[in-house]
Amino acid sequence: MGQRANLVIVRNRTYELYYSHWCANTLPRDLFWGPEYATPFIEMQTKVDESRWLNDIWAEGGAVLDVDMKKLLIYGGEDIRFDIPLRNLYLQLLGKTWAGWEVEWASGGIADIASYVGYPKEKVLTDHEDDLKDISLAPPEYRDWVETIASVSFSANEMLMFPLGGGIDEYLFHGPEMVQKINRAYGYPKLTLSEWKKDFPLGGFHLDIAQKRLEFWHADVISGLSRQLQCIWPGWDVIENYSDYESQLRSTHGLLQFQTVHEQQLLDELTVHLLNESTSPLKGLLYMAEKMAEEGKEVEINPYALTFHNQPLTQELKAEILASALKGLSS
Repeated sequence: MGQRANLVIVRNRTYELYYSHWCANTLPRDLFWGPEYATPFIEMQTKVDESRWLNDIWAEGGAVLDVDMKKLLIYGGEDIRFDIPLRNLYLQLLGKTWAGWEVEWASGGIADIASYVGYPKEKVLTDHEDDLKDISLAPPEYRDWVETIASVSFSANEMLMFPLGGGIDEYLFHGPEMVQKINRAYGYPKLTLSEWKKDFPLGGFHLDIAQKRLEFWHADVISGLSRQLQCIWPGWDVIENYSDYESQLRSTHGLLQFQTVHEQQLLDELTVHLLNESTSPLKGLLYMAEKMAEEGKEVEINPYALTFHNQPLTQELKAEILASALKGLSS
């Protein structure tokens, strides 16, 4: 139980590592208000040594606040982590509240955080043993289950789109074997995603069979994915476009259309999220532990889970900072 994160402050060419058991899901909100508030927030968390670096399984969020270079590297959250248009708008707003700083999304997750400060990313990456199912590019049972978009160029004159369920890794980890098992009957010569679902997809990939080129993009943090796929797809050019979903639009030459992005609707959603009050999870944790103990179960709570530090800003101050950022965005 928890939403674990490693947070890092870089000062005078050295770094301090912190651990939070609870802030990964709220991190985009916690750090939004500018460096003068983000720095003390990080310093309130538990300062740890290098043995407390999280790996890519446990690290659901993370950040580097580099005072020397005036750079913020961040990932985490819930909706923001999985919704690229929402995240892109969030990063634009973040650039206003962190004026004079470079802000960047850590698409590689904890591996990016570790690499930035010189900690070997190999130490935070794990080997994933995937129980691969039989590969098929058949669409899911229901249209709103679509999460991945595949596009396949079979030749200069033939390209098909495949709306898929599940994440890109479920397909790409099969390697070139997948190419041999593509059933063209499941493909569409044109695909307009708004006819399938309201929510934006979580990822996509484009295969150019003649050129042996694989390009992919993804919303969620997937640490070390490109490195793994380069091994699984020998002889192919493997290109990771991170959150650049428009790369697939360029590859499909107008045959694929994503949902229309409504900026005001996204701004309204961000406003609600950013002005939401963080609540302590400790009461719920202790209640659950008490109930389990009453049932005769042995309960042991991680000491880190009993620590929750937050620096609540007043609603008035948050509203003022957000209003200024929104004004800067529209100017």
